[in-house]
Amino acid sequence: MEEYVANAIDPFKATAILPTIAGEIKKRIRKEKLSIYLAKENCKDATLALKTENIGRSAEIELAHGSAVLYMKREVPGDFPPWTKLFTSHQTFEDGFFGRPNSVGGVLIVQEHGRLFALSFGTGFHLLKDEYFERDFGLKVTLNSVDPDRLRSLDKSSYDHNPLNSRTQSPREVTIFDLHIDSEMELVYALTGACNVPVFGSHITGRDALTLVTETSLDKLSAILKESLSRYEAKLPEDFDWIDNVYRVRDHEEIQICDLELNDALKTVPNNSLYLGEPEVVDWEGQIGYSFDCHSNTPRHVVLDFEHFIEHINRKVKPKEKDSDDALIEITTDVLRTHYVHVNNNEYQSIRSWPVYKCLYAEIKIGTQDYILRNGVWYKVAKDFAEKIDKYLKERLHQYGHSLPTFAHDGEGEYNVAVASGDKTYHLWDKKNIPIGGKSDKIEFCDLTKDDTDVIHVKYYRSSQTLSHLFSQGYVSAHSYVADQGFRERLNLKLSAGMKLTNCSARPDISKLKIVYAIATTKSLPNELPFFAKVSLKQALKSLNTLGYEVYISKIDVDAGVLVKKKIKPKKPPKH
Repeated sequence: MEEYVANAIDPFKATAILPTIAGEIKKRIRKEKLSIYLAKENCKDATLALKTENIGRSAEIELAHGSAVLYMKREVPGDFPPWTKLFTSHQTFEDGFFGRPNSVGGVLIVQEHGRLFALSFGTGFHLLKDEYFERDFGLKVTLNSVDPDRLRSLDKSSYDHNPLNSRTQSPREVTIFDLHIDSEMELVYALTGACNVPVFGSHITGRDALTLVTETSLDKLSAILKESLSRYEAKLPEDFDWIDNVYRVRDHEEIQICDLELNDALKTVPNNSLYLGEPEVVDWEGQIGYSFDCHSNTPRHVVLDFEHFIEHINRKVKPKEKDSDDALIEITTDVLRTHYVHVNNNEYQSIRSWPVYKCLYAEIKIGTQDYILRNGVWYKVAKDFAEKIDKYLKERLHQYGHSLPTFAHDGEGEYNVAVASGDKTYHLWDKKNIPIGGKSDKIEFCDLTKDDTDVIHVKYYRSSQTLSHLFSQGYVSAHSYVADQGFRERLNLKLSAGMKLTNCSARPDISKLKIVYAIATTKSLPNELPFFAKVSLKQALKSLNTLGYEVYISKIDVDAGVLVKKKIKPKKPPKH
């Protein structure tokens, strides 16, 4: 050991290895993390795209190909994290013991190649006004730059009745379908993977911002920005062209038309085709709920609900005006853009916020074209994708041969009881739940059966949301019947004599069974269903066909009195 120490500090040997160390240090060029945003084409003025009231200082930066401006976020005295109170309430600590409560942030604004770019550093992204920057800029660049066989992470959102935001990631490099994406039912929001573009570095991440970790300097930014703009404007490669099944609307006039149609839809609120939801993955452990402003007396809500927002808006109306319907504030897209959803921490402070417009989920139809609003962005359904869905339903979905009685009831439960009591060929199953697993895991086998062969699921049409739930419910029940012996054994105790199984351990013969989706509506089925209800139906149909079932759809006529009742808002009782 002594000899080793002596050799380690021998000045002659140390001198001999110094050039080698110096060479290694020289090779290690610092890598920088760049978060690049692209301003919209009509935005040429940085002051429009930044929250100038939050800027503390700025400085001109000279670049090899021009100039830029670095804006620094104003340092506002902040509170220490709530957990420090556990200690400060116990004893006194010296100043600086817990560090600084604020973090540094800045934004570099660069005018290059006819466009305005913003590069955020630290917490500088808080200075950006989202509405002035291109959505999905980073995602589009990433899709045109990533190796499709070497992906690491994927953020996605589903279209169905419970729009799920989720992230899948792999410790190894995989293809996009190994990250479990359903090309017909999900939107891709963000992607990370190995990069094919040397100037971007070895890996790339794209969402609204393009995120790179690469060896660079300010004078090399021009090449990076030029390449990113070129790839943003390029057509998607074949490996990812399915992502344009549902693609973003970029034409400004078309967006305005969508907003005008949405304004009309907002006049009918409450409307189950419009609902609020988180626009991105949220940390549920770090928050206690949501509010629509940051005042101490503002209610906090555990979940987002459009009705809560309407209540918040109308609380602003003066009390003496509230008796007049004309005094209520009209909900429009402008109102949604200028009001915010705040994520609250356990100190009832806002830790994240989005415009309400960005939290709105909506689906509208203009002529024959379907549009959806997700994350504050209008998406358009590709015609060939819509045609593909319609063709599949036409070829595989059968029209039910029996006409069910007219729907003239307040709910599906009353209707099902009336059908079963009025015709002995029907058997009532509504609310007869069958356990499928744990103590509280139960499902309905169906709502009605007919002639011991037809398994009928009934729903009054209110929205794409309720129909997607119906189609999913039908599949879960049918799959459990085929795949779960325990479910069959418990179900068999309630089956009619004509349907009762002689051997519950064997896979049942389903060749004579029909799965029937019966929908009370004035619409033509399935042609006039909302597009994403069709997508959900197609998914259920495909899965049920794979199990061996034949699937049918049935339109239930709706009594005119029910339609009127559903549209009229109950009047408030008179004041005495």
